Order: sequence, then structure tokens, then C-alpha cells
Amino acid sequence: MSALRQIKQALLATNGLGLASLIAHSRWRQQRLLILCYHGIADGEENGSHPEMFLPPETFARRMEIVARSGCKVVGLGEGLRLLQKGELPARSVAITFDDGWADFPRHAFPVLQRHGFPATVYLTTYYCLFQRPLFRFALAHMMWKAPSKVIDNRTFEWLPRQLDFQSEASRNALLWQIDGYAKQQNLTGRQKDNLAAAFAGALGFDYSTFCERRLFQLMNPDEVAAMARAGVDIQLHTHRHRTPLDRDRFVAEIKQNRDLISQMTGADGVSHFCYPSGAIRPDFVPWLKEAGVESATTCLNGLATRNGDLFLLPRLLDQYRLTDAEFESWLTGLAEFLPRRKSEPLDVAPE
Repeated sequence: MSALRQIKQALLATNGLGLASLIAHSRWRQQRLLILCYHGIADGEENGSHPEMFLPPETFARRMEIVARSGCKVVGLGEGLRLLQKGELPARSVAITFDDGWADFPRHAFPVLQRHGFPATVYLTTYYCLFQRPLFRFALAHMMWKAPSKVIDNRTFEWLPRQLDFQSEASRNALLWQIDGYAKQQNLTGRQKDNLAAAFAGALGFDYSTFCERRLFQLMNPDEVAAMARAGVDIQLHTHRHRTPLDRDRFVAEIKQNRDLISQMTGADGVSHFCYPSGAIRPDFVPWLKEAGVESATTCLNGLATRNGDLFLLPRLLDQYRLTDAEFESWLTGLAEFLPRRKSEPLDVAPE
């Protein structure tokens, strides 16, 4: 454990020397909105190969129980931002967001939210919502993680090494990016990439058909999105292909296509809240977002949103498996803002 983490844990063990309760009930905390960020809520398969992305269901249920008993007020994202700007937030306000729109949301996340009566926002990327196949890079990484033999002879792909090494995370990542780079170089379509993933599975002796049937590493389909919207889940913008082009016309087109598809699925007008895919932020993006009719944009940077903060650079708490319950509670109270911490890094989680 690093010295910084040791200091933090010591302070948490003493409840910040009694400061947590004072901060939680302060005017300072009432003027700040904590926006929680989640991705997938899934079982051992997804969590095993991608623990940074998929929180176990029992962990998520426990986190929501902590929120429920903490005295926090969970508000919808749009309502929370409106009240924040007016200076009328309820005490210890929290908003809950999910990125991407994973297929596990209706199964594992929504029932917990419903049990507590918590509103939530899902930032939906729409390409893999329509193309119901496993996300390419996630599927490849999972197959490598599951490979029973850690080094295999490659007799299928002449553009890959003669031996495929799955012995370490570093060797698997290097191979993953080589395959992904090839797909980009060849400008493969989603269908062609899925065919490549199936061929790679064949080389590994991995049952790709069963993998697909189980809907591992897939997003909600349009019917599921519509059902969640009818149940009160707020579906918002995350671009169509989970990317932020550096060209203004392509950037705006990504958002327009994303909004049009969400509106078709949900019947909602005025879809106007945005989340940066992979936390990718550039100064150019803000005027383009405004031009596209976006009202707010959330990041993957940890922090509490304030009235004077930039609505297009909203911080959130990225709740992950490394975070202890005590650390999570310190964010609910606001104590975490006064504890030593490293600058958070955006996740490289682009589905497409």
C-alpha cells in the first residue's frame, strides 16, 4: 500500500477525526452535487476479465444500501443540475449515472435502483445497441483471459506472431492492440470485426456461439432501452459509436445520430445531457456540444459538481472495485474532497 493510501485509510478509520458528519451536514456540502458513475454491473465472467469496468452485483447492491441509509437525497441528473444552478439542492444530493448502456443494467442494476426508488441516467452509445453482438475489444480480451493454454501456436493469422502469448496482462494487452490496430487499418465494419472475433475464438478453441447467446459484453437492445425508459430511467447521449471525432462536422453528426436513435427508442424529446466517451476531453468539444444542443457534459474525473463549475466539465465519482465502502461513504459526506488523492485518470473503455 502506498504512503498516500495509508494516510487516507488512517483518516477514514477515524472518520476524518470527526469531520465527516460536520461536512455532511454543512452548507458547503449542500452546495455540491455528487454524481456517481458506473459502467456494468455483472457477475464473475465480466468482472473476472474486466474488473475495472464491471462491478459485482453484490457490491453495487451494498453501495446503494449505503446511499439509502446515509441520509443522501438521490435526484435525477437533470433535476440535480437545475437545482445546483439555482442554489436549491437538497442536503447531500447525489445523482446516479451509468455509461454505455450494458445489457446487464435491466438484470442487475435496475432492480436495486427500483427497490430504493432511486432515479438514474444511462448514457447510451447506440451502435452496439442496434448491432447486437459482443463489443469487439472486450470479446477479444475476455477470450485471451479465458484461454486454457497460455501460449498457443498461431496457424490462422499471418499478420500476428507465430506464437500467441496470454501469460500476462501486458502480453494480452499488446496482442489486443495489435488486433485492434489491424481492424482499424483494414477499416473493418462491425460485422467484419465480429467475424474476426469468431475466427480468433476458433483458433483458441473458444465457444463463441455460446458466448454470444449469453450476451456477455453486449449492450441493451432497443426493446430493453424502451422498457427502461418507460420505467423511468433517463436515457442520454454518449455518441453513436462511442467516439469523439476531432472534426467538427463528424463530432456533431455523432451526437445527432445518437440523439435521433435514442428518441426513436424512447419517444423522448430534448435529449440533451452528454457523457464524454472514455473521458476524452478537448477545448474544441465544448462549443461543438453547445452547437449540438447539449446542456451538460460529464467527465471521468473524480469530484463534486459545484454551482460555479463548468457544466460541460462535470466531475463524477467513478465507483470501482478498488474503492472501499469507507472511501465511498467519504464521498457521500464530502470528506473525500479534503483527503489526499491522486488525480484520476480517464478509462480507456471505448466500445467502438
